Amino acid sequence: MKSFVNREAELEVIDKAFDALIDNKSLLRTPIVDFYGVEGIGKTAILEKIEQKCNDHNIRYIWANASKDISHFSGEITQQLQTKYRVELQNDEEDWSHRPLNATRALLERGPVVMLLDSVDTTDVEQVRWLETMLRDLIEDNTLFVVLTSKRMLSFERERSVARKLTFVPVKPFDRSNSELYLNSISDRIDPELHKVIFDPELRKVIFEWTRGYPLAIDVMVQAILSEQRLDPRRSQDQQQLLDIIIKQVINQGILAKVERTELSWYQSALTLLSVPRRFNLVIMQDMIETFAPELRLESSLAYMGLPKRINAATDVLSWNMPRAGFSVDAPIRHIFLLKQRIEQPGTFATINRFLADINKRFTEEVPGSDRVRYLREYLYHSASTGDNQALPPILERTVREVIAGPPESFLQFFEEFSRDEELKEVLGSSVNIALSLIHRHLAETSRQSAKESSGADHLRALQDIFYHLMNDPENIDLPSTLKQHLEEVIQAELPETSFKLFEELSRDERFKEALGHDFDRFSLLIRNNLSTER
Repeated sequence: MKSFVNREAELEVIDKAFDALIDNKSLLRTPIVDFYGVEGIGKTAILEKIEQKCNDHNIRYIWANASKDISHFSGEITQQLQTKYRVELQNDEEDWSHRPLNATRALLERGPVVMLLDSVDTTDVEQVRWLETMLRDLIEDNTLFVVLTSKRMLSFERERSVARKLTFVPVKPFDRSNSELYLNSISDRIDPELHKVIFDPELRKVIFEWTRGYPLAIDVMVQAILSEQRLDPRRSQDQQQLLDIIIKQVINQGILAKVERTELSWYQSALTLLSVPRRFNLVIMQDMIETFAPELRLESSLAYMGLPKRINAATDVLSWNMPRAGFSVDAPIRHIFLLKQRIEQPGTFATINRFLADINKRFTEEVPGSDRVRYLREYLYHSASTGDNQALPPILERTVREVIAGPPESFLQFFEEFSRDEELKEVLGSSVNIALSLIHRHLAETSRQSAKESSGADHLRALQDIFYHLMNDPENIDLPSTLKQHLEEVIQAELPETSFKLFEELSRDERFKEALGHDFDRFSLLIRNNLSTER
Protein backbone atom coordinates (compact mmCIF):
# COMPACT_ATOMS: atom_id res chain seq x y z
CA MET A 1 0.00 0.00 0.00
CA LYS A 2 1.15 3.55 -0.77
CA SER A 3 1.97 5.93 2.08
CA PHE A 4 -1.15 7.55 3.48
CA VAL A 5 -0.81 10.91 5.25
CA ASN A 6 -2.58 14.26 5.32
CA ARG A 7 -5.96 12.83 4.38
CA GLU A 8 -8.11 13.78 7.38
CA ALA A 9 -10.90 15.30 5.26
CA GLU A 10 -11.04 12.24 3.03
CA LEU A 11 -10.97 9.83 5.96
CA GLU A 12 -13.83 11.68 7.66
CA VAL A 13 -16.07 11.15 4.62
CA ILE A 14 -15.05 7.50 4.38
CA ASP A 15 -15.50 6.77 8.09
CA LYS A 16 -19.00 8.26 8.17
CA ALA A 17 -20.02 6.19 5.15
CA PHE A 18 -18.70 2.98 6.71
CA ASP A 19 -20.48 3.73 9.98
CA ALA A 20 -23.73 3.96 8.03
CA LEU A 21 -23.02 0.79 6.06
CA ILE A 22 -22.30 -1.18 9.22
CA ASP A 23 -25.34 0.22 11.02
CA ASN A 24 -28.24 -0.86 8.80
CA LYS A 25 -30.55 1.67 10.46
CA SER A 26 -28.44 4.71 9.53
CA LEU A 27 -28.89 6.69 6.34
CA LEU A 28 -25.89 6.77 4.02
CA ARG A 29 -25.61 10.54 3.51
CA THR A 30 -22.74 10.40 1.00
CA PRO A 31 -23.58 7.40 -1.22
CA ILE A 32 -21.38 8.65 -4.08
CA VAL A 33 -18.02 10.34 -3.47
CA ASP A 34 -15.66 11.68 -6.13
CA PHE A 35 -12.05 12.18 -5.03
CA TYR A 36 -10.55 14.36 -7.74
CA GLY A 37 -7.12 15.80 -8.41
CA VAL A 38 -4.12 15.75 -10.73
CA GLU A 39 -2.44 12.44 -11.56
CA GLY A 40 -0.09 11.27 -8.82
CA ILE A 41 -1.73 13.31 -6.07
CA GLY A 42 -2.76 10.24 -4.04
CA LYS A 43 -6.26 9.27 -5.21
CA THR A 44 -5.43 5.59 -5.67
CA ALA A 45 -3.89 5.52 -2.20
CA ILE A 46 -7.29 6.60 -0.87
CA LEU A 47 -8.96 3.69 -2.67
CA GLU A 48 -6.39 1.33 -1.18
CA LYS A 49 -7.27 2.67 2.26
CA ILE A 50 -10.95 2.02 1.58
CA GLU A 51 -10.13 -1.47 0.31
CA GLN A 52 -8.34 -2.14 3.58
CA LYS A 53 -11.38 -0.94 5.56
CA CYS A 54 -13.61 -3.26 3.51
CA ASN A 55 -11.41 -6.20 4.41
CA ASP A 56 -11.28 -5.16 8.08
CA HIS A 57 -15.09 -4.98 8.28
CA ASN A 58 -15.83 -7.93 5.95
CA ILE A 59 -17.71 -5.70 3.52
CA ARG A 60 -17.97 -6.87 -0.09
CA TYR A 61 -16.30 -4.61 -2.62
CA ILE A 62 -15.23 -4.40 -6.24
CA TRP A 63 -12.45 -2.33 -7.74
CA ALA A 64 -12.50 -1.44 -11.43
CA ASN A 65 -10.18 0.77 -13.46
CA ALA A 66 -11.96 3.13 -15.84
CA SER A 67 -8.84 4.23 -17.71
CA LYS A 68 -9.52 1.83 -20.60
CA ASP A 69 -12.48 1.76 -22.98
CA ILE A 70 -16.01 1.51 -21.61
CA SER A 71 -16.61 -2.13 -22.61
CA HIS A 72 -13.43 -3.19 -20.78
CA PHE A 73 -14.47 -1.11 -17.77
CA SER A 74 -17.91 -2.72 -17.73
CA GLY A 75 -16.46 -6.17 -18.25
CA GLU A 76 -14.02 -5.76 -15.38
CA ILE A 77 -16.88 -4.97 -12.98
CA THR A 78 -18.91 -7.96 -14.17
CA GLN A 79 -15.95 -10.34 -14.04
CA GLN A 80 -15.09 -9.41 -10.47
CA LEU A 81 -18.68 -9.89 -9.35
CA GLN A 82 -18.80 -13.32 -10.97
CA THR A 83 -15.39 -14.67 -9.97
CA LYS A 84 -14.96 -13.04 -6.56
CA TYR A 85 -18.50 -13.41 -5.23
CA ARG A 86 -19.96 -16.14 -7.46
CA VAL A 87 -22.72 -13.87 -8.75
CA GLU A 88 -24.63 -15.65 -11.50
CA LEU A 89 -26.31 -13.75 -14.32
CA GLN A 90 -29.61 -15.20 -15.42
CA ASN A 91 -29.17 -14.16 -19.04
CA ASP A 92 -25.68 -14.71 -20.46
CA GLU A 93 -26.76 -13.11 -23.73
CA GLU A 94 -27.51 -9.85 -21.96
CA ASP A 95 -25.98 -6.66 -23.38
CA TRP A 96 -22.54 -5.91 -21.86
CA SER A 97 -23.68 -2.48 -20.67
CA HIS A 98 -26.42 -3.99 -18.45
CA ARG A 99 -24.44 -6.86 -16.90
CA PRO A 100 -22.70 -4.80 -14.18
CA LEU A 101 -26.05 -3.33 -13.12
CA ASN A 102 -27.81 -6.67 -12.69
CA ALA A 103 -24.78 -8.36 -11.14
CA THR A 104 -24.40 -5.54 -8.58
CA ARG A 105 -28.11 -5.76 -7.72
CA ALA A 106 -27.68 -9.47 -7.07
CA LEU A 107 -24.71 -8.83 -4.78
CA LEU A 108 -26.59 -6.10 -2.87
CA GLU A 109 -29.18 -8.70 -1.88
CA ARG A 110 -26.47 -10.26 0.29
CA GLY A 111 -25.60 -7.06 2.17
CA PRO A 112 -23.59 -3.79 1.89
CA VAL A 113 -21.35 -3.30 -1.15
CA VAL A 114 -18.57 -0.79 -1.81
CA MET A 115 -17.83 0.04 -5.44
CA LEU A 116 -14.37 1.54 -6.13
CA LEU A 117 -14.08 3.05 -9.61
CA ASP A 118 -10.61 4.40 -10.32
CA SER A 119 -9.51 6.87 -13.03
CA VAL A 120 -12.90 7.94 -14.39
CA ASP A 121 -12.29 10.08 -17.47
CA THR A 122 -14.46 13.20 -17.25
CA THR A 123 -13.73 13.99 -20.90
CA ASP A 124 -15.14 10.63 -22.07
CA VAL A 125 -18.80 11.58 -22.52
CA GLU A 126 -19.89 8.02 -23.34
CA GLN A 127 -18.26 6.59 -20.22
CA VAL A 128 -19.71 9.28 -17.93
CA ARG A 129 -23.22 8.80 -19.34
CA TRP A 130 -23.05 5.02 -18.97
CA LEU A 131 -21.83 5.36 -15.40
CA GLU A 132 -24.51 7.94 -14.66
CA THR A 133 -27.26 5.64 -15.91
CA MET A 134 -25.98 2.65 -13.96
CA LEU A 135 -25.74 4.65 -10.73
CA ARG A 136 -29.24 6.04 -11.24
CA ASP A 137 -30.60 2.50 -11.13
CA LEU A 138 -28.48 1.42 -8.17
CA ILE A 139 -28.12 4.31 -5.80
CA GLU A 140 -31.55 4.10 -4.19
CA ASP A 141 -30.20 1.07 -2.33
CA ASN A 142 -28.91 2.45 0.98
CA THR A 143 -26.34 -0.34 1.28
CA LEU A 144 -24.24 0.76 -1.72
CA PHE A 145 -21.28 3.11 -1.30
CA VAL A 146 -19.65 4.25 -4.56
CA VAL A 147 -16.23 5.88 -4.57
CA LEU A 148 -14.88 7.42 -7.76
CA THR A 149 -11.54 9.02 -8.59
CA SER A 150 -11.00 11.46 -11.44
CA LYS A 151 -8.57 14.14 -12.54
CA ARG A 152 -11.33 16.71 -12.87
CA MET A 153 -14.49 17.11 -10.79
CA LEU A 154 -17.24 14.88 -12.17
CA SER A 155 -20.54 16.32 -13.31
CA PHE A 156 -23.59 14.09 -13.71
CA GLU A 157 -25.79 16.55 -15.56
CA ARG A 158 -28.32 14.20 -17.11
CA GLU A 159 -29.47 12.46 -13.92
CA ARG A 160 -30.40 14.83 -11.11
CA SER A 161 -31.06 11.96 -8.71
CA VAL A 162 -27.39 10.96 -9.07
CA ALA A 163 -26.05 14.52 -9.00
CA ARG A 164 -27.84 15.23 -5.70
CA LYS A 165 -26.12 12.30 -4.02
CA LEU A 166 -22.64 13.09 -5.35
CA THR A 167 -20.07 14.59 -2.95
CA PHE A 168 -16.89 16.18 -4.31
CA VAL A 169 -13.64 15.96 -2.33
CA PRO A 170 -10.52 17.59 -3.81
CA VAL A 171 -7.27 15.75 -3.13
CA LYS A 172 -4.56 18.33 -2.53
CA PRO A 173 -0.77 18.28 -2.15
CA PHE A 174 0.79 17.88 1.29
CA ASP A 175 1.54 20.92 3.39
CA ARG A 176 5.03 21.23 4.89
CA SER A 177 4.39 19.19 8.04
CA ASN A 178 2.63 16.37 6.18
CA SER A 179 5.33 16.37 3.54
CA GLU A 180 7.70 15.57 6.41
CA LEU A 181 5.45 12.69 7.47
CA TYR A 182 5.38 11.40 3.90
CA LEU A 183 9.18 11.47 3.74
CA ASN A 184 9.26 9.57 7.03
CA SER A 185 7.03 6.89 5.53
CA ILE A 186 9.35 6.63 2.53
CA SER A 187 12.33 6.19 4.83
CA ASP A 188 10.62 3.17 6.36
CA ARG A 189 10.87 1.42 2.99
CA ILE A 190 14.50 2.11 2.12
CA ASP A 191 17.88 0.76 3.15
CA PRO A 192 18.69 1.95 6.71
CA GLU A 193 22.09 3.11 5.46
CA LEU A 194 20.31 5.77 3.39
CA HIS A 195 18.29 7.14 6.32
CA LYS A 196 20.86 9.82 7.09
CA VAL A 197 20.37 11.18 3.57
CA ILE A 198 16.58 11.36 3.68
CA PHE A 199 16.55 12.72 7.26
CA ASP A 200 18.80 15.69 6.43
CA PRO A 201 16.63 18.72 7.50
CA GLU A 202 18.12 21.04 4.89
CA LEU A 203 17.56 18.51 2.11
CA ARG A 204 13.95 17.97 3.23
CA LYS A 205 13.34 21.69 3.03
CA VAL A 206 14.63 21.77 -0.56
CA ILE A 207 12.53 18.72 -1.50
CA PHE A 208 9.40 20.55 -0.33
CA GLU A 209 10.41 23.75 -2.15
CA TRP A 210 10.89 21.78 -5.37
CA THR A 211 7.78 19.58 -5.16
CA ARG A 212 5.37 21.67 -3.07
CA GLY A 213 4.07 18.49 -1.46
CA TYR A 214 3.08 16.77 -4.73
CA PRO A 215 3.44 13.05 -3.84
CA LEU A 216 4.43 11.86 -7.30
CA ALA A 217 7.11 14.53 -7.61
CA ILE A 218 8.39 13.71 -4.10
CA ASP A 219 8.67 10.01 -5.02
CA VAL A 220 10.55 10.76 -8.24
CA MET A 221 12.87 13.27 -6.60
CA VAL A 222 13.71 11.04 -3.63
CA GLN A 223 14.40 8.11 -5.94
CA ALA A 224 16.86 10.25 -7.92
CA ILE A 225 18.53 11.53 -4.75
CA LEU A 226 18.99 7.98 -3.44
CA SER A 227 20.18 6.58 -6.76
CA GLU A 228 23.78 5.55 -7.33
CA GLN A 229 24.50 9.04 -8.68
CA ARG A 230 23.42 10.58 -5.35
CA LEU A 231 22.03 13.70 -7.02
CA ASP A 232 21.67 16.66 -4.66
CA PRO A 233 19.43 19.66 -5.50
CA ARG A 234 21.67 21.86 -3.36
CA ARG A 235 24.52 21.36 -5.83
CA SER A 236 24.11 23.57 -8.89
CA GLN A 237 25.73 20.93 -11.13
CA ASP A 238 23.01 18.39 -10.15
CA GLN A 239 19.97 20.65 -10.44
CA GLN A 240 19.46 20.36 -14.20
CA GLN A 241 19.76 16.58 -14.16
CA LEU A 242 17.29 16.31 -11.28
CA LEU A 243 14.90 18.64 -13.06
CA ASP A 244 15.15 16.59 -16.27
CA ILE A 245 14.21 13.43 -14.33
CA ILE A 246 11.17 15.13 -12.75
CA ILE A 247 10.03 16.56 -16.10
CA LYS A 248 10.41 13.19 -17.80
CA GLN A 249 8.60 11.08 -15.20
CA VAL A 250 6.00 13.52 -13.85
CA ILE A 251 5.26 15.63 -16.92
CA ASN A 252 6.15 13.72 -20.09
CA GLN A 253 5.21 10.24 -18.80
CA GLY A 254 2.42 11.60 -16.62
CA ILE A 255 0.17 14.44 -17.73
CA LEU A 256 1.51 14.43 -21.30
CA ALA A 257 1.41 10.64 -21.71
CA LYS A 258 -1.46 10.82 -24.25
CA VAL A 259 0.25 13.49 -26.37
CA GLU A 260 1.82 12.45 -29.70
CA ARG A 261 5.61 12.71 -29.67
CA THR A 262 5.48 15.21 -32.53
CA GLU A 263 3.35 17.55 -30.37
CA LEU A 264 5.17 17.07 -27.07
CA SER A 265 7.32 20.18 -27.50
CA TRP A 266 4.24 22.31 -28.31
CA TYR A 267 2.41 21.29 -25.13
CA GLN A 268 5.54 21.70 -23.01
CA SER A 269 6.05 25.23 -24.34
CA ALA A 270 2.39 26.16 -23.84
CA LEU A 271 2.23 24.88 -20.26
CA THR A 272 5.62 26.36 -19.38
CA LEU A 273 4.47 29.82 -20.43
CA LEU A 274 0.93 29.59 -19.05
CA SER A 275 2.23 28.43 -15.67
CA VAL A 276 3.82 31.82 -14.95
CA PRO A 277 0.54 33.63 -14.19
CA ARG A 278 -1.59 32.34 -11.35
CA ARG A 279 -4.61 33.20 -13.48
CA PHE A 280 -5.05 34.33 -17.06
CA ASN A 281 -7.88 35.28 -19.37
CA LEU A 282 -7.91 35.03 -23.15
CA VAL A 283 -6.42 38.52 -23.54
CA ILE A 284 -3.46 37.79 -21.26
CA MET A 285 -2.95 34.37 -22.87
CA GLN A 286 -2.80 35.86 -26.37
CA ASP A 287 -0.47 38.70 -25.32
CA MET A 288 1.90 36.27 -23.59
CA ILE A 289 2.05 33.84 -26.50
CA GLU A 290 2.61 36.51 -29.13
CA THR A 291 5.30 38.19 -27.03
CA PHE A 292 7.22 35.23 -25.57
CA ALA A 293 6.27 32.15 -27.61
CA PRO A 294 5.64 33.23 -31.22
CA GLU A 295 5.90 29.59 -32.33
CA LEU A 296 2.54 29.03 -30.59
CA ARG A 297 0.90 32.02 -32.24
CA LEU A 298 -2.57 31.46 -33.74
CA GLU A 299 -4.07 33.09 -36.81
CA SER A 300 -6.64 35.28 -35.02
CA SER A 301 -7.96 36.37 -31.62
CA LEU A 302 -10.97 34.13 -32.21
CA ALA A 303 -8.70 31.10 -32.56
CA TYR A 304 -7.36 31.60 -29.03
CA MET A 305 -10.83 30.88 -27.61
CA GLY A 306 -10.37 27.18 -28.38
CA LEU A 307 -6.82 26.93 -27.03
CA PRO A 308 -7.68 26.12 -23.37
CA LYS A 309 -9.98 23.33 -24.56
CA ARG A 310 -7.25 21.91 -26.80
CA ILE A 311 -4.72 21.91 -23.96
CA ASN A 312 -7.18 20.32 -21.56
CA ALA A 313 -8.27 17.60 -23.95
CA ALA A 314 -4.71 16.23 -23.88
CA THR A 315 -3.57 17.12 -20.36
CA ASP A 316 -6.60 17.76 -18.12
CA VAL A 317 -4.58 20.22 -16.00
CA LEU A 318 -6.21 23.50 -16.99
CA SER A 319 -9.30 24.76 -15.22
CA TRP A 320 -11.35 27.89 -14.74
CA ASN A 321 -10.42 29.30 -11.36
CA MET A 322 -13.56 30.83 -9.87
CA PRO A 323 -11.91 32.77 -6.99
CA ARG A 324 -9.44 34.36 -9.39
CA ALA A 325 -11.85 34.66 -12.33
CA GLY A 326 -9.47 33.16 -14.88
CA PHE A 327 -7.87 30.00 -16.23
CA SER A 328 -5.11 28.39 -14.18
CA VAL A 329 -2.80 25.40 -14.46
CA ASP A 330 -3.31 22.92 -11.59
CA ALA A 331 -1.01 23.99 -8.75
CA PRO A 332 1.15 20.80 -8.48
CA ILE A 333 1.94 20.89 -12.20
CA ARG A 334 2.30 24.66 -12.31
CA HIS A 335 4.97 24.63 -9.60
CA ILE A 336 7.06 22.14 -11.57
CA PHE A 337 6.99 24.36 -14.65
CA LEU A 338 7.85 27.40 -12.50
CA LEU A 339 10.82 25.47 -11.11
CA LYS A 340 11.86 24.61 -14.67
CA GLN A 341 11.87 28.26 -15.70
CA ARG A 342 13.71 29.50 -12.61
CA ILE A 343 16.51 26.99 -13.18
CA GLU A 344 16.74 27.04 -16.99
CA GLN A 345 15.75 30.60 -17.91
CA PRO A 346 15.87 32.90 -14.86
CA GLY A 347 16.23 36.03 -17.00
CA THR A 348 13.25 35.19 -19.20
CA PHE A 349 11.25 34.26 -16.10
CA ALA A 350 11.86 37.70 -14.58
CA THR A 351 10.98 39.41 -17.87
CA ILE A 352 7.67 37.55 -18.19
CA ASN A 353 6.77 38.49 -14.62
CA ARG A 354 7.53 42.17 -15.31
CA PHE A 355 5.31 41.92 -18.38
CA LEU A 356 2.49 40.40 -16.33
CA ALA A 357 2.94 42.96 -13.55
CA ASP A 358 2.49 45.75 -16.13
CA ILE A 359 -0.61 44.09 -17.61
CA ASN A 360 -2.27 43.62 -14.23
CA LYS A 361 -1.34 47.18 -13.20
CA ARG A 362 -3.04 48.46 -16.35
CA PHE A 363 -6.14 46.42 -15.59
CA THR A 364 -6.33 47.95 -12.08
CA GLU A 365 -6.69 51.32 -13.76
CA GLU A 366 -9.37 50.13 -16.17
CA VAL A 367 -11.74 48.03 -14.04
CA PRO A 368 -13.58 48.88 -10.78
CA GLY A 369 -14.73 46.96 -7.72
CA SER A 370 -13.81 43.39 -6.83
CA ASP A 371 -12.08 42.72 -10.16
CA ARG A 372 -9.71 45.61 -9.47
CA VAL A 373 -8.73 44.07 -6.12
CA ARG A 374 -7.93 40.75 -7.83
CA TYR A 375 -5.72 42.49 -10.40
CA LEU A 376 -3.95 44.37 -7.59
CA ARG A 377 -2.99 41.10 -5.90
CA GLU A 378 -1.69 39.69 -9.19
CA TYR A 379 0.22 42.93 -9.79
CA LEU A 380 1.93 42.51 -6.42
CA TYR A 381 2.56 38.79 -7.03
CA HIS A 382 4.31 39.35 -10.35
CA SER A 383 6.19 42.42 -9.08
CA ALA A 384 7.62 40.24 -6.32
CA SER A 385 8.36 37.39 -8.75
CA THR A 386 10.69 39.55 -10.86
CA GLY A 387 13.31 39.16 -8.13
CA ASP A 388 13.89 42.93 -7.89
CA ASN A 389 14.05 43.16 -4.10
CA GLN A 390 14.91 46.86 -4.08
CA ALA A 391 11.92 47.93 -6.19
CA LEU A 392 9.41 45.77 -4.30
CA PRO A 393 9.04 47.62 -0.92
CA PRO A 394 8.00 50.99 -2.44
CA ILE A 395 5.63 49.23 -4.87
CA LEU A 396 4.03 47.33 -2.01
CA GLU A 397 3.70 50.39 0.23
CA ARG A 398 2.27 52.56 -2.53
CA THR A 399 -0.25 49.90 -3.56
CA VAL A 400 -1.52 49.21 -0.03
CA ARG A 401 -1.82 52.94 0.72
CA GLU A 402 -3.90 53.36 -2.45
CA VAL A 403 -6.19 50.55 -1.32
CA ILE A 404 -6.54 52.11 2.15
CA ALA A 405 -7.44 55.46 0.60
CA GLY A 406 -10.08 53.85 -1.61
CA PRO A 407 -13.62 52.64 -0.86
CA PRO A 408 -13.90 50.81 2.51
CA GLU A 409 -15.50 47.76 0.86
CA SER A 410 -12.55 47.43 -1.52
CA PHE A 411 -10.11 47.66 1.38
CA LEU A 412 -11.95 44.95 3.33
CA GLN A 413 -11.98 42.68 0.26
CA PHE A 414 -8.25 43.26 -0.21
CA PHE A 415 -7.56 42.56 3.47
CA GLU A 416 -9.56 39.32 3.48
CA GLU A 417 -8.10 38.01 0.21
CA PHE A 418 -4.55 39.08 1.07
CA SER A 419 -4.81 37.35 4.47
CA ARG A 420 -5.76 34.04 2.79
CA ASP A 421 -3.28 34.33 -0.08
CA GLU A 422 -0.38 32.25 1.25
CA GLU A 423 1.37 32.08 -2.12
CA LEU A 424 1.43 35.87 -2.44
CA LYS A 425 2.70 36.32 1.11
CA GLU A 426 5.42 33.75 0.50
CA VAL A 427 6.71 35.37 -2.67
CA LEU A 428 6.70 38.80 -0.96
CA GLY A 429 9.12 37.43 1.60
CA SER A 430 10.06 39.78 4.42
CA SER A 431 8.42 42.66 2.52
CA VAL A 432 5.04 41.20 3.45
CA ASN A 433 5.43 42.93 6.81
CA ILE A 434 5.13 46.30 5.06
CA ALA A 435 1.65 45.41 3.85
CA LEU A 436 0.55 43.73 7.07
CA SER A 437 1.72 46.66 9.18
CA LEU A 438 -0.12 49.23 7.06
CA ILE A 439 -3.27 47.10 7.04
CA HIS A 440 -3.36 46.50 10.80
CA ARG A 441 -2.53 50.11 11.65
CA HIS A 442 -5.39 51.26 9.47
CA LEU A 443 -7.75 48.72 11.02
CA ALA A 444 -6.67 49.75 14.53
CA GLU A 445 -7.48 53.37 13.68
CA THR A 446 -10.82 52.33 12.15
CA SER A 447 -11.64 50.36 15.31
CA ARG A 448 -10.65 53.34 17.47
CA GLN A 449 -13.08 55.53 15.57
CA SER A 450 -15.77 52.85 15.81
CA ALA A 451 -15.27 52.67 19.59
CA LYS A 452 -15.93 56.41 19.86
CA GLU A 453 -19.20 56.08 17.95
CA SER A 454 -20.59 52.92 19.59
CA SER A 455 -21.85 51.65 22.91
CA GLY A 456 -22.55 48.40 24.73
CA ALA A 457 -21.34 45.16 23.12
CA ASP A 458 -20.31 46.92 19.89
CA HIS A 459 -18.18 49.36 21.88
CA LEU A 460 -16.43 46.55 23.76
CA ARG A 461 -15.82 44.64 20.50
CA ALA A 462 -14.29 47.73 18.90
CA LEU A 463 -11.92 48.13 21.87
CA GLN A 464 -10.89 44.48 21.53
CA ASP A 465 -10.24 44.98 17.83
CA ILE A 466 -7.88 47.87 18.57
CA PHE A 467 -5.68 45.61 20.67
CA TYR A 468 -6.00 42.72 18.20
CA HIS A 469 -4.63 44.86 15.36
CA LEU A 470 -1.91 46.36 17.53
CA MET A 471 -0.69 42.85 18.40
CA ASN A 472 -0.77 41.77 14.72
CA ASP A 473 1.29 44.70 13.46
CA PRO A 474 4.60 42.97 12.59
CA GLU A 475 6.49 46.27 12.54
CA ASN A 476 5.45 47.30 16.04
CA ILE A 477 8.97 47.19 17.44
CA ASP A 478 7.92 47.87 21.05
CA LEU A 479 4.66 46.01 21.51
CA PRO A 480 4.76 45.92 25.34
CA SER A 481 5.01 49.72 25.56
CA THR A 482 2.26 50.15 22.97
CA LEU A 483 -0.12 47.84 24.82
CA LYS A 484 0.62 49.47 28.19
CA GLN A 485 -0.02 52.91 26.76
CA HIS A 486 -3.37 51.90 25.28
CA LEU A 487 -4.40 50.05 28.43
CA GLU A 488 -3.71 53.15 30.52
CA GLU A 489 -5.78 55.22 28.09
CA VAL A 490 -8.67 52.74 28.36
CA ILE A 491 -8.53 52.69 32.16
CA GLN A 492 -8.69 56.51 32.24
CA ALA A 493 -11.40 56.88 29.59
CA GLU A 494 -13.70 53.91 30.23
CA LEU A 495 -15.94 52.82 33.05
CA PRO A 496 -14.24 50.33 35.42
CA GLU A 497 -16.66 47.58 34.38
CA THR A 498 -15.80 48.11 30.70
CA SER A 499 -12.08 48.01 31.48
CA PHE A 500 -12.58 44.83 33.48
CA LYS A 501 -14.52 43.07 30.69
CA LEU A 502 -11.98 44.17 28.09
CA PHE A 503 -9.02 42.96 30.14
CA GLU A 504 -10.78 39.67 30.81
CA GLU A 505 -11.27 39.09 27.08
CA LEU A 506 -7.73 40.13 26.16
CA SER A 507 -6.26 37.85 28.86
CA ARG A 508 -7.42 34.83 26.90
CA ASP A 509 -4.76 35.63 24.29
CA GLU A 510 -1.38 34.27 25.39
CA ARG A 511 0.38 36.83 23.19
CA PHE A 512 -1.23 39.63 25.20
CA LYS A 513 -0.13 38.15 28.53
CA GLU A 514 3.36 37.45 27.21
CA ALA A 515 3.75 41.00 25.84
CA LEU A 516 2.77 42.59 29.16
CA GLY A 517 5.09 40.30 31.09
CA HIS A 518 5.40 41.29 34.74
CA ASP A 519 3.02 44.21 34.17
CA PHE A 520 0.14 41.84 33.50
CA ASP A 521 -0.47 41.28 37.19
CA ARG A 522 -0.10 45.00 37.89
CA PHE A 523 -2.77 45.93 35.36
CA SER A 524 -5.01 43.10 36.53
CA LEU A 525 -4.82 44.36 40.13
CA LEU A 526 -5.36 47.97 39.11
CA ILE A 527 -8.45 47.19 37.06
CA ARG A 528 -9.95 44.97 39.77
CA ASN A 529 -9.36 47.64 42.42
CA ASN A 530 -11.04 50.27 40.24
CA LEU A 531 -14.02 47.96 39.80
CA SER A 532 -14.25 47.32 43.55
CA THR A 533 -14.05 51.05 44.32
CA GLU A 534 -16.89 51.80 41.90
CA ARG A 535 -19.08 49.13 43.48
